[in-house]
Amino acid sequence: MSDVDDIRKQMAAIRHDMHFDVSNVVSDVEEAMNWRSVLRGHPYLTVGAALAVGYFIVPKRRRRGERAAAAVRVQPLLEPSMPPAYAPARPEKPPKSLTRKATGWALGLLWPLVSQSVQAYAAAWLEGQIKQHLNLPTPPTEPGDARSSSTAGKPGDPYGGDAVYRMPKRG
Repeated sequence: MSDVDDIRKQMAAIRHDMHFDVSNVVSDVEEAMNWRSVLRGHPYLTVGAALAVGYFIVPKRRRRGERAAAAVRVQPLLEPSMPPAYAPARPEKPPKSLTRKATGWALGLLWPLVSQSVQAYAAAWLEGQIKQHLNLPTPPTEPGDARSSSTAGKPGDPYGGDAVYRMPKRG
């Protein structure tokens, strides 16, 4: 009976070793096939290769003198085929007065304040409308409207003193 038990133990050990070896081979193949592992393993080499490829692929810029010379050489060839240039006369704008400049400057400073105030008022109005629609208690607007401190409620209660439903914690 001990020979059978020994064989079973050896087979279990072989299965365990095979599973371990196969999982190692699979992880090595996944790492070799993953291009990010090459970047992690050799970051300086990949950056250098990328710079070299970019240097050889991107065309060099022409200098201004070369462009001007090319334009001068091509211009006589293009003149017969080009229609005459027509540029409508633009009337010159009169310079702005100092008061107009100051008004524009003041409006430029005040406009963000005005727009934020309008947005805040609209948000408060919309919140009030939603609370009214859902029949939620609204906070008092004047000091005389506040409830006495004995009915203020416990920490965690809303301003009106009603119980708060809290979502259960997940985890």
